[in-house]
Amino acid sequence: MRFTRAKTAVVLAASTWLSPLIAAKGLNKRDAASLDVCGQVNAQLTIPSTTFPFAGVPLGFINDCLCVSTLPQYVKTNIFAIEAVTIAGTDATIAELTSMINSCNGRTECHFPAHAVPQCKNGNPCFFTCQDGYTASPSTKPTECVCASPYTECNGQCGVYRGCPSTYIAKRELVHDCRDGFTACRIPGGSAKSYECIDTRTELESCGGCLYGTLIKGHSLLGEDCTTIPGVSDVSCIKGQCVVRKCMPGYILGGARAQCMYYDENQVEL
Repeated sequence: MRFTRAKTAVVLAASTWLSPLIAAKGLNKRDAASLDVCGQVNAQLTIPSTTFPFAGVPLGFINDCLCVSTLPQYVKTNIFAIEAVTIAGTDATIAELTSMINSCNGRTECHFPAHAVPQCKNGNPCFFTCQDGYTASPSTKPTECVCASPYTECNGQCGVYRGCPSTYIAKRELVHDCRDGFTACRIPGGSAKSYECIDTRTELESCGGCLYGTLIKGHSLLGEDCTTIPGVSDVSCIKGQCVVRKCMPGYILGGARAQCMYYDENQVEL
């Protein structure tokens, strides 16, 4: 396996055009990237009367910047929306608020990237912050959520990781039945008998042995995560050994291509 450090970019998924009468439920679940509708609402919240079908009940004036996807939470915190839910129910209240967003003067279709949390602002309805450890970039008018250095991405999370096990791991609780050439390596956070089968001869993050130990008795050799070698830019795991192909600027190859050494060309030896 080979690793090359590169800057990743968030690619927004293509979305279909939203009609003015879009239903709120379709936007509550945020996928890798999503399309939302936001706007500054300045209108009276009115719900249908249960006594007179063709009459409306005015509950209060809404003066908030709202996104359709955030309405399920909004109806739990706004006093007028809470009263509307008590009278007409959650679905009817969200439907009315959705209509108010779609009919407001500042209605805007917003494309939110993965890990974004909509933070509708008056004058900037598509503003957002990021979750899961990601950072909004650029800071003033962000367009993406990035995993900024020195953090790395692991299974949809941004943080500091010594290794990143696959999200699709076959966990076996009774016996380890890895095929020849593979080792039963322990899974961090799993049960005492959970493991995944790894070829430690080529696995970049468990090179030469299991990063978190093995279930096989008598095998105590721990592996190395080649991607964590300081200054490395391009590295492979070959026959259980980390082999550095290229170092980052300011570093030079050293130690039989097993490491990158910091190099200061201005340093004068005494």
